Amino acid sequence: MPVLRVGMGLFLALWGVDKLAATEGSIGIFSTFYGLDVGALVIQAAGVAEILLGVLLAVGLFRVPVAWIALIVNAVSTLGSWRQILDPWGWLGLTDGGAHLFLASIVIMAANVVIVMNARVDTWTLDRAWGRSTGG
Repeated sequence: MPVLRVGMGLFLALWGVDKLAATEGSIGIFSTFYGLDVGALVIQAAGVAEILLGVLLAVGLFRVPVAWIALIVNAVSTLGSWRQILDPWGWLGLTDGGAHLFLASIVIMAANVVIVMNARVDTWTLDRAWGRSTGG
């Protein structure tokens, strides 16, 4: 569990860094996948929040609520790319193809579910080191 939790935390934190490093690209992603036309400040705030979420997940602090929040964040992302997941090669006419990397969303969601299911019994966390039994 610690390996999965740290890996998922780093994954989220790096996506947050991406929002700060490539803000214009993220603005396009928010518009295309979520139908939200937002400015740079919103993207950057989302990036900072995602970095914080990733760090909290990685170190196992507030692990139960953080695991649920991470699951929700990734679920929103997965739902936003449902066309690419269902039709990665464009065979169904939902996409132009070339979107097979979105299939990794299935694994990301599965990992998030495992983290949520095991958050209360996870070991090697700051919650446990600080004497908090469930982290939430």
